[in-house]
Amino acid sequence: MDKERYKVGRMVLVSLFLGFTALPVSFVAGAALEHSKGELIAPCVAAALYLAFCQFWVAPRGSRGFWAKLPTLVASVTPLLVGLVPWTPLAFGIPVLTSGCLGSVVGAMIAQRVTATPLEGTPTADSSNRGRSCRRNLLAGFILLVAVALLIPTGVIPSVLADTAPNFNAGPTGGVLGITVVVFDLMAVAILASAVWRPRERDPSSKGTLGTTAFLALWLALTYGALGIAFLFFGLGGPRLRIASVLLILCAVVGLITTALMTITSVVVDRARLA
Repeated sequence: MDKERYKVGRMVLVSLFLGFTALPVSFVAGAALEHSKGELIAPCVAAALYLAFCQFWVAPRGSRGFWAKLPTLVASVTPLLVGLVPWTPLAFGIPVLTSGCLGSVVGAMIAQRVTATPLEGTPTADSSNRGRSCRRNLLAGFILLVAVALLIPTGVIPSVLADTAPNFNAGPTGGVLGITVVVFDLMAVAILASAVWRPRERDPSSKGTLGTTAFLALWLALTYGALGIAFLFFGLGGPRLRIASVLLILCAVVGLITTALMTITSVVVDRARLA
């Protein structure tokens, strides 16, 4: 019982932290479409999708009752309640908060649905095949993130630093891109490397490994996608950034593919464990 309470408390803290990260995600989505019809729609959609993804990872697996999920649900939306409603106009804060609550509930329900144990008599893959499949997914994610780690410093940052547009701060932008590689990308690469080449008798597909990698890859995708779209469609920077913008969008797609691989692997692993 104490171990179970510790696990729930840990997931509540993780959910609270992820709820705070939903604030910048919402603000950036709103800023991207500022002074347009999507200025309010974008942060609502971003909050709903992001918190749905968060709850998919932190909601208790195999728990069919709503009350088992309530602690993490409350923790995920509390930062929106504290950080938006008192400090922003109600016409902005309330819709974003409502969307975040709806997204959290939907994410928890999806987690329950896709990780439900198979019906009795349903054939399932044996553990050896499942282990090989998981390692293949982890190796594919490792290769994709290594490609990003090489592409950003060799293809994107030089193009950014070479841009001479007067309204564009090339140095700070290049520094931000370098930091994302070191903080997010190389950290995810290290986690996947330790999992892929872990001894066979140890499970390489723990929820911590998959979840941490999925979120790091997602934050990479959001960062690179936002910068690439800003360079390509909103006139940020000069013509030299066209190549950089295309490469950034490509890196964002790679990040989303890695996120999907980790998510699919987690579903396979959770269903097998619950069975």
